[in-house]
Amino acid sequence: MRHYRSEAAGSPLPYTFSLLSWNVHKEMGRSPFDKTLQSLLATGSPELILFQEAVLDAHTSDHFPGYNVSAAINIDLRHRQYGVLTAARCPIHDTVGLKTNRREMHIATRKSMLITTHPFEDGSELTAVNLHAINFVSAAVFVEEIERLRVALLQRTGALIVTGDFNTWSRKRMEYLEHFAAAVGLLPAAYLNGHHIKQRFSKPLDHLYYRDVTLLAAEAVDTGRVSDHNPILATFKR
Repeated sequence: MRHYRSEAAGSPLPYTFSLLSWNVHKEMGRSPFDKTLQSLLATGSPELILFQEAVLDAHTSDHFPGYNVSAAINIDLRHRQYGVLTAARCPIHDTVGLKTNRREMHIATRKSMLITTHPFEDGSELTAVNLHAINFVSAAVFVEEIERLRVALLQRTGALIVTGDFNTWSRKRMEYLEHFAAAVGLLPAAYLNGHHIKQRFSKPLDHLYYRDVTLLAAEAVDTGRVSDHNPILATFKR
C-alpha cells in the first residue's frame, strides 16, 4: 500500500507523554478545523497525534510543525489522498501499514491501519496502532480484518497503545473487540466526559486501549461540528 512520510528532528518520547486521537472526517485544511486543531495542540501539547480520515496533500505537514509524520493511504486521488496519519514529536522508527483485504459494501473502499514504534529515553519502545476499522460489512468480515491486527500484535512485546475509529456499532463487534483486547493484554481507557465520544446504536465507535503504560488521564473533548467525531486526549506514564 502507499505511504506518506514527512520527517523532522525529534527527541525520544518522554516517560510522561500525551496523545490526541481523532477521526477528522477529511476536514483538514478547512478554517474551523484548523483553528480547533491549533487550540487542541496548544492545550494538550501531545507528543503523539493519531488521525483517521486525514487529508494527505502538499500542505499536510504544515498542520504539524516539528512533528515527524507517517500515514497509510486508503483513498488515492490525483492531487490528494486520505488515510490514517500518525504524527510524533519523537522519532518514528518502524512503520507498518495495512489495508483491509475486503472492501466495504456499496462504496467499495478499503480501510487502513498504521503501526509505528517510538523510542523512550532508555531505548525501549512504544508501539502505537492507529486504526480505522472496516464498516458496512458483516460482523464476520469485521472480525476477519481485526484478527490480522491481533496476530501482528501478538508478535510484539512491551508498551502498546491501540486507538482509533473501530466502527463498533453492533453487539457482535463490541464483543469481538473485548476479546481482541483481552488476547493482546490491553486495558480500555476510562474517559472524562465520555458522552462526547461518537456513538451509533448506543455503542461507542472510538476507543483507546493501552498496555505496559499507566493511564494518568483521558478525556473526550467536545469540538462541536468541526468533525462528525470528537477527539480523545490522553496522558500516559511509562
